[in-house]
Amino acid sequence: MEGIGWQINALMFLFLTGLGWGLLYDGCLFFFTRRRQMGDFLFWVLSVFLIFPVLLFTTGGELRVSLGVGLVVGVACYRWVFHPTIQLYLKLLRRKLRRRRGFF
Repeated sequence: MEGIGWQINALMFLFLTGLGWGLLYDGCLFFFTRRRQMGDFLFWVLSVFLIFPVLLFTTGGELRVSLGVGLVVGVACYRWVFHPTIQLYLKLLRRKLRRRRGFF
C-alpha cells in the first residue's frame, strides 16, 4: 500500500487536472460555438488524452473513488472561481477578433 503522502500528491494532481479540464471545456465552447456537436466530440477526445496519462502517472492506472472526487472537485472549483473571469476574457477576445477580420 502506498503512503499517505503519495495519495495526497495523486489527489492534488487530479484536482489540478480538473481545473485544466474545466478550461478545456470553455476553450472548446469558445472555438466551436456554431458547431456544438463537433466541439463536444473534440472535448471528449482531448479529455481522454488529458486524463488518461495523468491517471497512469499518478496511480498506475488504478481507478479510485477518491481520485474521481478530486477530479470533480477540481472542475467545480474551476467553474466557481475561474469560469467568470475566463468567460469575460473570451468574450473580449471574440469581440476583438470580430472587429479585426470577421473571425467568428
